[in-house]
Amino acid sequence: PPTNPPTNPPTAPPTNPPTNPPTAPPTNPPTSPPTAPPTAPPTALVTPAPTSGDGAGAQEAVFDSGYGVPKCANTGSSCDSLALLNGRGTIASGNEPNLSNTNSNGNTCTDGNSGSYHSDESIDQITVTAGDIESGVPVPSGDFITEGGRAYVTVKLWCWGSGASDTADIYLTKDASSPDWEPLDSITCPGGGAQTIVQAFDVPKGTNQSIRVNFRYNGSPSTCSSGGYDDHDDLIFTVKEDPSVTPPPTPAPTQPPTPVPTPVPTPMPTDANDGPPPSPGGVASYDAGLGAPKCSFASSCDSGGLLNGRANISGGAEPNEPNTLNTCTDGPAGSYHSDESIDKIVVSKASGGDLTEGDLVTITATIWCWGSGTSDRIDFYYATDASQPAWTQIGLRQVCPGPGLQTVTAQFVLPQGALQAVRANLMYGSGTAGVNSCTSGSWDDTDDLVISVRPNPSIQGLVASPGKSKHDDVQGAIEFSAKDAEADSLMKELKELNTGGVKPAEGDDGSDGGKGKGKGKGKGKGGAGGSESTGTTALATDKYICSKHAPLASTICADGSVADDKCSSEGQRCGKKGKKCWFMSGCPAGDDGEESSE
Repeated sequence: PPTNPPTNPPTAPPTNPPTNPPTAPPTNPPTSPPTAPPTAPPTALVTPAPTSGDGAGAQEAVFDSGYGVPKCANTGSSCDSLALLNGRGTIASGNEPNLSNTNSNGNTCTDGNSGSYHSDESIDQITVTAGDIESGVPVPSGDFITEGGRAYVTVKLWCWGSGASDTADIYLTKDASSPDWEPLDSITCPGGGAQTIVQAFDVPKGTNQSIRVNFRYNGSPSTCSSGGYDDHDDLIFTVKEDPSVTPPPTPAPTQPPTPVPTPVPTPMPTDANDGPPPSPGGVASYDAGLGAPKCSFASSCDSGGLLNGRANISGGAEPNEPNTLNTCTDGPAGSYHSDESIDKIVVSKASGGDLTEGDLVTITATIWCWGSGTSDRIDFYYATDASQPAWTQIGLRQVCPGPGLQTVTAQFVLPQGALQAVRANLMYGSGTAGVNSCTSGSWDDTDDLVISVRPNPSIQGLVASPGKSKHDDVQGAIEFSAKDAEADSLMKELKELNTGGVKPAEGDDGSDGGKGKGKGKGKGKGGAGGSESTGTTALATDKYICSKHAPLASTICADGSVADDKCSSEGQRCGKKGKKCWFMSGCPAGDDGEESSE
C-alpha cells in the first residue's frame, strides 16, 4: 500500500518547465543583427557617384574635311584641338596640319607664312570647357557644354618678342554651318614665348558652335587679318541641347520691320552710279560744300554708290571725284574693275542708336584689287573735324587680302567732334602719304566719308591708338634685325612701284614667280593712258638678282648679275630665308634702271 502513491505526483511537474525557456532566447538574437547593417550602406553610397557630371566626358577633336577644321562631334564637358592647330601656315619647322583650319563654310583665311616656328607668332591649341572663370581662375564644372550655360575657351599661343605687339581676337558663332562671328574679346599676349589666355562666355542656343581665334601682329580687331605673321584657327564643338533655352531674336522682328524700311532707301542719291548696295542705316548724300559724301545722325553711314570707281578711268568714272576734303586727287591710269578703286565705305557700330562719341566703330571699305592683290596697300584715317581735317592714321597699312572685289576693315573709338570724317587711301605699291595723308600714284584712289556724331559729356579727348611696329619692341630688336631688313627692302621696292608710271601685264605681278614688278621693259602698261610700252633693247643680256621678294625689272637690269653658277634658271634657290633667282631678259648694256625714251 505505501509504495504507489508517492512515486507518480512529484515526477511530472519538475521535468517540463526548465527545458523550454533557456533554449530559444540565446539562439536567435546574435544571428540577425550583425548580418543586415554591413550589407546596405555600401550599396547606397557607390551608386550615385558617377552621376554628378551626368555622364559628360572630355572630347578630343578630329579633323573634319567638310568644314576644313578640327571638330568634336559628340557632346561632352570639353573639346580639345590637341595638336591639330599647332604651328602656322608653312613656316619653317612648324607647318600647321590641314592648314589653314578656318571654316570653309564662311570666310576661309590664309595664314601668314613669314618667320619661323616658336620664334614668331602661332596658335598651338584651343580648348572649350564647360565652367566659368572665378577670381581669374578657370573652374571646370564637369558637366556638359550646354545651351544657356557657361563655358570658357583656353588658347595656347606663341608670342613674339615681349608679346606686347601680339593680340588674339576671340570670336564665337552659334552655327558653324553658316558662321556669323560675334566678338568675345581681344587679348594682348601677357608675355613672350609660350603663353595661355582664357576667356569665358555664355553658351547661346545652337548645337553646332565654333570658336575662332585671329592671332595678329599689330593691326586692328578682325576675324581674318592679313599680316605676314598672323594665324587664324577654328574649333567646332557640339553643345547639349536644353529645350528650356529659346533663341532670343524670334519674337522681336515680327512687329517693328513692317512700317520702318519703306522710307529709308528713298533718299538714295539719284546721281550715284551702280555699285555695291547700301547697308541698313544712314545713306550718304554728296555735300558740295565739303566735297565728299556726308551722313546725318544714324547708327551707321554708307556711301552707297557715291565713291564707286576712280577719277575718270574707263568704265568707272567716280561721281563728284575726287571725294576728298583737302584736294587729294586720284590717279587716272587703268580701267574700272581691272585696276585699283575704292567702291564703297561704311562706318558702323555693333549696338543700336546713333553714332556717338566713345563708340567703337568699324570702317569697312569695299575695294577692287589689281592682279593677285599682293601689290596693293590701303591706309585708314580719321579726322575729328571734317571742316578742317587733321588726319590720324588708324592701325597699320594693310595688304589687299586677294584679287578683285575685296573688303578690308579697321576699328577705332569715336573721339569728340560733332562732324567727323574717315578716309581710305588705296595704293599700288607703297607710297608716302605726305602732309595731306594721301598718296599720288597713277593707280591710287583716296576717298572720304563724313559722319555726324552725337555728343557724349562723359568722353574727354578720346583718340584712336595707332599701331606699333616690330621695331618698337626692344626685346626683339636685335634678334629680328634680319627680318626687319627684309621688310625695309620690300618697302623700298613697293615705293618704287607707287612712284613708277608702268605696271606689268595683269597676272604678272610677281605672285607666281614672274619676272619682276613695275617697270617691265616691253610688257608693262604705259602711263596715264594705259597704253602698252614697246621699249627696244640693244646688246641684250640676261641678268638676275638673288632675293626673297620679286624685285623691279629695272632693279634687276641696273643692279643684277649675269647668269652664273649661283643662278642659272628662274626660281632657283640661291640663299637662306627663301631667297631665289629673279631673272630679266633684254637688259641693255649699261642700263641704269630708267625707262627708255620712245
